[in-house]
Amino acid sequence: MASLQRRMVKGIEYWALVESKRINGKPRPIIIEYFGNTKNFAEKLMNDRPENKVLKSYSHGDTYALLKIADKLRIENILDNVFKSKTRNDIKRSRSLLLIALQRVCSPGSKNEFVDWFKTTTLPYEMGLNPQVLTSQHFWEQMGDITEAELMMAEDTITKRVLEIYDFEFEKIALDYTNYFSYISSMNEKCTLAQRGHNKQKRNDLRQYSMALITTKEMGLPICSHIYEGNTNDQTEFYQYINLLKDRIPNYDPDVITLVFDGGSNNKKNFDEIETHYICSFSLSSCKNLYEIDISKYSEVEVNHKMTKTYRCTQKIWGKERECILTFSNALYAGQLKELNQNITKSINELKELNDKLNNKKSKISKKEDNIQERIQGILKRPHIKEILETRINVDTVVISIEYIVNKAKRDEIARKYFGKKLLITDRADWSTTEILQTYRDQDCIEKIFRASKDSEHFSIRPQYHYTDQKIRVHIFCCLLGLTLATILQKEVLNHGINIAKKQLLNKLSEIRRCWLKNKDSNQAANVLEEMDNVQSQLWDVIQSI
Repeated sequence: MASLQRRMVKGIEYWALVESKRINGKPRPIIIEYFGNTKNFAEKLMNDRPENKVLKSYSHGDTYALLKIADKLRIENILDNVFKSKTRNDIKRSRSLLLIALQRVCSPGSKNEFVDWFKTTTLPYEMGLNPQVLTSQHFWEQMGDITEAELMMAEDTITKRVLEIYDFEFEKIALDYTNYFSYISSMNEKCTLAQRGHNKQKRNDLRQYSMALITTKEMGLPICSHIYEGNTNDQTEFYQYINLLKDRIPNYDPDVITLVFDGGSNNKKNFDEIETHYICSFSLSSCKNLYEIDISKYSEVEVNHKMTKTYRCTQKIWGKERECILTFSNALYAGQLKELNQNITKSINELKELNDKLNNKKSKISKKEDNIQERIQGILKRPHIKEILETRINVDTVVISIEYIVNKAKRDEIARKYFGKKLLITDRADWSTTEILQTYRDQDCIEKIFRASKDSEHFSIRPQYHYTDQKIRVHIFCCLLGLTLATILQKEVLNHGINIAKKQLLNKLSEIRRCWLKNKDSNQAANVLEEMDNVQSQLWDVIQSI
């Protein structure tokens, strides 16, 4: 941050605007503008009226910090070495892709919107680039002819470089999947990735593509990703993806690594392919005998400063003895009980409606007992309702009625037996229950990444307007590159004792602005940083040390 400094030379005061910069790792004062002695400085202040000044300011902190991280990781060098050489408008492909990554982190938008955002930042000044050449066509061509194999190599090389510099915990890693809807036309046969499937954002009317991602447990650093067809289920993808890990994870050691994943990947074939240790959720319906263990037999353990009821045992699953940990959650119990009561109410209302139809002379509904019984069974098809709602058809010569009662004792028995329980299985018999639960729950780091990747403020993979498999893969590579840079920046800040979320960190840094001040009739301008608050000052000091 620039400051006004006074120096005494042979008893005479001299004034200058000075900014501290690091040269070869050491801070050095750099004179931005020299004002001369006190008399000349005073005359300058008197003559420099506001109406003669031009002032412009630009967002600086976030892009500047991310550029420093990219420089430290040698991102452009890595991309130059992996991708085929291509230059457009005197800009190398590696720099163009880095710019895409910066936009995805700071202000996700289309390539048509890039220049408008770019000109609000100090990037043109920091990188010496003319904004006008950064058109959507420029980026479209720079993203071309990059293969999937090259993207994987670039991603793996960047991960290796990160782990050479930073001490991320690598023994516990998380795997999860998500999908992204697109507006790719149904008539577009060039894009095989975009298919219709079960969309997690409820847009089943649109084509989608899917992503499997592995991250570190610590801070959610992306390690390796895989983009695949939107109509492929998690179990199928797990089998394909698990075999890539041994070639892609740096320093792969199955005896050390513990893979954490969700229950959607579970089947016997997939479990046979796992070489590493594992922790995963598992369906209790496949181990129904565990439902018989009463809550009174559970014991409490502390996980992430909260007490959790657990029961631990060993059970043979798919031919192998596995550690089973049952957990009980009051919040989950309350939610499931609420849903059950709602289903009871819905079923009762439907039975009343059926009664009204049976006794309505204008109704054409069949009044044969077999048909009525079939309709009742359809109403009672919701989970557990057949056991709780006891029904009887009462037929006489005049009135047909369906009588029912709610078996409250049965409802309470079902709730106590089934609700609030979850099951984890693992081969980590040597770990404590607390460590197993904590490792599994830390998997939420990857879920936060997926939420962020669908948030319009930072990191968003959407909007994306690419309609070929190749461009979609490059687009997601750039998005994950931006996320990696932001994660490393957060790591640098945390190493200096500042614990702050990525989103808040970027918002704080984006408010650090650099100003240019000059006379209207002059070509020379002085640039200074705007005044910062305490948090921004601390963050800025960290950035200067990178």
